[in-house]
Amino acid sequence: MRLFTVLSLILLVAPLQAAETTVQKNTVESFVRLQGIVEATNAATVSAQTSGRVEQVLVDIGDVVEPGATIVTITSTEQYQAVAQALAQESAAQATLVAAQREYDRISSIVADGLLPKAELDRVEAALRNAQSQVKATQAAVTRAREQLSYSSVKAPYGGVVSERLVEPGEAVQPGTPLMSGFDPTTLRIHVDVPMTLARAVGRFASARIQTQDGWVEPTQFKLFPTVDAASASVRLRLTLPADLQLLPGQWLGVSVKTGEYQGLSVPVEAITQQGELTLVKLASGDWRAVRVAEPYNGRVEILSGLSAGEVISYE
Repeated sequence: MRLFTVLSLILLVAPLQAAETTVQKNTVESFVRLQGIVEATNAATVSAQTSGRVEQVLVDIGDVVEPGATIVTITSTEQYQAVAQALAQESAAQATLVAAQREYDRISSIVADGLLPKAELDRVEAALRNAQSQVKATQAAVTRAREQLSYSSVKAPYGGVVSERLVEPGEAVQPGTPLMSGFDPTTLRIHVDVPMTLARAVGRFASARIQTQDGWVEPTQFKLFPTVDAASASVRLRLTLPADLQLLPGQWLGVSVKTGEYQGLSVPVEAITQQGELTLVKLASGDWRAVRVAEPYNGRVEILSGLSAGEVISYE
């Protein structure tokens, strides 16, 4: 009686015009349903490269940062002093070089006139080379000091989202102290552990689809690892995700991985009508038939039971 009532309601609301198609056998893909965990391809923890105290923390968890943006500043008094000292040493070395060059030019002229032995020229030439070396050394020291000063302003290595804040203003830091963690939400991938017994079939077909809250998506890259994890008897599968998905690292998603193909029945997803617990298709005769179906994909749904090849169905 209940089925009759449901079918009567369907008939009342059915459209006047409908398409017809003959149910035929075609190639149906078989998938195994697994779970995978999302991870960021680009994820990093930024650490201090100089010593001092944290002056400012300019971003917080969840903030979006641009590449090269300043995220933390560290007190830089010592670094400024080091730069000033290095510049003073460079200036002194430059003055010494100027004096050495003048002395070399003077002695060179006198030796050329035969008024001094060549040994004297060798002496001032060695002094000149030493002064030149000192200038190069002090210039390198200035570069290093300025580099250390630049480390007091910590930059984001790439654009992304802050996932962890590890310091607060006033905390003392040393080179290597973790400051901030983040990831790039546009470069995500998902790791799936495939049972070893299915690994060969999975590698053969190299096809998968991921179920998100917005529907099924296909990966942009498919990589099956060449080794087996002995503890879990599984092979790692890595799927690179499209850039426009709103997903987060650590999130678990359903993943359907292709393991084979066979001949089966499928119909357009529009031919399926759901009424409560009943899944129905309309025959060309106007009768309704209860069927059992698999998950829809790419606009079609596999008929597991309830229809036979050659039957004609009608749908909008």
